[in-house]
Amino acid sequence: MNRFRKLLNIVLGAVFFLLLSAHAFASSGQAEGGIVAITSLLVIQLSVILFAAWVGNLAFARMKLPAVLGEIVAGVVIGPYFLGSFGFPGFEHGLFPPSGDFPVSIELYSLATIASIILLFFVGLETDIQTFLRFSFAGSIVGVFGVIFSFIAGDILGVMLAQNLMGQNYSFTHPFCLYLGVLSTATSVGITARILSEKRKMNSPEGVTILAAAVIDDVLGIIILAIILGMVKSGHIGWKEVSLISLKAFGIWLGFTLVGLKYSLKLSAVLNKIKDQNTIAILSLGLALLLAGIFEHFGLAMIIGAYVMGLSLSKTDLAFIVQEKLEMLQKFLVPIFFCVMGMLVNLKEMASLQIISFGMLYVVMATLGKIIGCSIPALFLNFNLRGALRIGVGMVPRGEVALIIAGIGLSSGIIDDKVFSIVMIMTFVTTLITPLVLDKMLDSKKPVLRKEQEIKDEQKTIKYEMPSVETAELLLAKVVTAFENEGFFVHRMGREERLFKIRKESVFIVMRYTTQRMEFDCSEMDAPFIHTLFYEVIAELEHAMQTLQTLTDKSSIGKKIFDTQKIIANINSDRKKKFQIISSKALNVDLQGRSKEEILAELVELLIESKQLDASQKEEVVKDLLKRELMMSTGMQNGIALPHAKTIAVDHVVAAVGISKEGVDFASLDKIPSKIFVLTLASKEHPHAYLQSMSEISRFLSKEENRAKMIACTTRIQLFDVLSFHM
Repeated sequence: MNRFRKLLNIVLGAVFFLLLSAHAFASSGQAEGGIVAITSLLVIQLSVILFAAWVGNLAFARMKLPAVLGEIVAGVVIGPYFLGSFGFPGFEHGLFPPSGDFPVSIELYSLATIASIILLFFVGLETDIQTFLRFSFAGSIVGVFGVIFSFIAGDILGVMLAQNLMGQNYSFTHPFCLYLGVLSTATSVGITARILSEKRKMNSPEGVTILAAAVIDDVLGIIILAIILGMVKSGHIGWKEVSLISLKAFGIWLGFTLVGLKYSLKLSAVLNKIKDQNTIAILSLGLALLLAGIFEHFGLAMIIGAYVMGLSLSKTDLAFIVQEKLEMLQKFLVPIFFCVMGMLVNLKEMASLQIISFGMLYVVMATLGKIIGCSIPALFLNFNLRGALRIGVGMVPRGEVALIIAGIGLSSGIIDDKVFSIVMIMTFVTTLITPLVLDKMLDSKKPVLRKEQEIKDEQKTIKYEMPSVETAELLLAKVVTAFENEGFFVHRMGREERLFKIRKESVFIVMRYTTQRMEFDCSEMDAPFIHTLFYEVIAELEHAMQTLQTLTDKSSIGKKIFDTQKIIANINSDRKKKFQIISSKALNVDLQGRSKEEILAELVELLIESKQLDASQKEEVVKDLLKRELMMSTGMQNGIALPHAKTIAVDHVVAAVGISKEGVDFASLDKIPSKIFVLTLASKEHPHAYLQSMSEISRFLSKEENRAKMIACTTRIQLFDVLSFHM
């Protein structure tokens, strides 16, 4: 409910500022036109797109669906064919009015085009050339047949669409039909790769085959796209012209790719002399934009040039620098691209039964094209039916590449609104259903090969078990620093994920981290280096711990918690509310325990009685508390003890308060028996501000009169009144 309210507040705030900007836009008198008016409208449009994309992304992610679909849907909703065409003061023709014969303005589509260039640049950067080469044979066979079958399926559909939807009798070699074919070849490897990663199948036989085949898919699809665009621009579709255009397109692509891969290390060395990583990333992007422009000049798509530059840099140290430093730019522009693609969907056209029927037919043909085309050759590559079907399904999702190709086709006039809507249905459905199906298929532990092969694997996985969450987090920070000190580039794959790619020249290491273990995937040759680095990190931490033991003022630090001279007495009501974490049922004015263990058990029992803790978790929580006590006693001074711990047994901060009239030895700082006990538990996963909660309790207990009132209480109600009034 709280999250919903926050989201509602954000949406209402956005609407308020939109209306405010509309008033300013109307009163400025700039609605008539001019570059300032165009720029002002673009700025407001971008603001709305970013908020809409964020809401769509969040909504679909909550439903465990690909977030990119949420951004596309957001674009459909705010686009010119739905809400974007509704006029209101300041925007008489709507916020996203159609621009002539094209759904969006030239300025907005140009920005989306730049976003697509950056997107394909990143796709190239993230391509694992080593994995591709290592499994190139099986991947190439699967990829080639997948492209052939899916291309034929799309081409056939193009002929059918031309006859039934457009009233045209196009041949199989007509650019329109060929374009539908190339749209069928694309594979969104990012979606499949995420599922494989979650299921720990990235290095499985089917996993590496899918990844290698996806690279072939992208390369062949881009080459075919270049050929078709050349045919459209030349206006000739004879076999002789097609052959010449094919040779030209393939030659330009292959030439730039080979030169890029050969001289990428030298280019990396030159850029690394700049030292400033931000500048290196910006200049690398500049090279991608330059090559994109060159490819467009030669009659090829700009995205092809961007992909080639990314592919060239993927084997260098620069790949990680560029991904890390340009991450915010990518996160800013890419949602704009997907939103704009959604805006191009004509809802009126898509709502027709004919479009929906052809769209679903395209889904079936495109899906079967990939499954049949990729599964059949896999059966001849030692995969059984289970493994072959996994590969086929893994190649089904279309995503960013298909949308980019569709956008190029729409802007070039090769396809119209109706066909674009059909392509969007195919892209949406295949992207939606694949994660659900593949996730279930990967649950099976049964073999995927007809005959298990003993392959001498040069790769090695090193695992280190973590003793605790705190130790794991500390080790992670030290290990990352150690790699960086050795000259490695460490790139974290997303903020939420705990996957790190580590590279230095030809050395490539993947580190996976959880609070239970740390794993390294590396070559056999680099394994000794990993062990040495980890050993040195442990030695450094051990020395640091020994140094901490010599800290002489630990007691004085603890006493300063209750230093009343520096406590701010006036705390506003919001802060009071924030730290009211003590339930009226989690109080006891007469604890019977005579030892630390007994007191802790009684306090935990209070949490169970107050429904803040499940009874089955009692033993685990007591262990966590005693483990914390072994680190350093939570017995403070003036008869106060503040036992606390982080545990998996709770998901938010909970507390209990108990009074021992006679006092219990809690190894306090002043050696005085403790009479007031305030137990606090916080979630290991979401600790929130539990230390702040404890500091508020400490502030209250620092006053002698408050302590006296608590000890004097004879009932739970009296104790709760004292705490409520003063806290």
